[in-house]
Amino acid sequence: MDQPSPVSDVTPLHGERVKLTPLRMENIHTHFRWNNDPELNRLDSEVPYEEESFGAFKGRFERMCEEPTPSNRMFEIHALEPETLIGVAYTTHISPHSRHAKVGITIGDRDYWGRGYGRDSFEVLLSYCFDQLDLHRVCAETFEYNTAWRDLVEGMGFEREGTARDYLRRDGRYWDKGLYALLEPAYRARRVEANQKASIEAP
Repeated sequence: MDQPSPVSDVTPLHGERVKLTPLRMENIHTHFRWNNDPELNRLDSEVPYEEESFGAFKGRFERMCEEPTPSNRMFEIHALEPETLIGVAYTTHISPHSRHAKVGITIGDRDYWGRGYGRDSFEVLLSYCFDQLDLHRVCAETFEYNTAWRDLVEGMGFEREGTARDYLRRDGRYWDKGLYALLEPAYRARRVEANQKASIEAP
């Protein structure tokens, strides 16, 4: 398998309600606000929250935009109607040889929480992984207290493969990390089933 194409060569990626695009420098202030949001940090990051200066963030963000690495793909999530930047998605640790990677999404705009945008974004990201990157295995990790992300991962057909016990210390206590994976045959079967259900329900 060849090295994956740069994000700019394969996006935008369209779902029913969202599209995924490359990171855009014009949106740096929105990304900076999410980066310095303690609640988003708690949900998605293993690193304890520390406020970052705009100058330091700008340097990191410019490198992510201009010098993407072959093993990582970062996307912006845009709602389609009206078109609005609402979050980020990523595929990291891409192994062309073993055909696996790790994925995650963050809906940074709270106005879009609990409305199905995360699920649609995840559908688009998985299609990118299995259809364009030709992966065989996609994994995801969940923190014990982030039940919304755990429920989404499980709802997309991922199987729990293990638990890293007392992995993360937050709020004065230890929390487990769940380890999940979705294999290509299961992904294909789930998509066929969804398409058949949609055709039956169509008027």
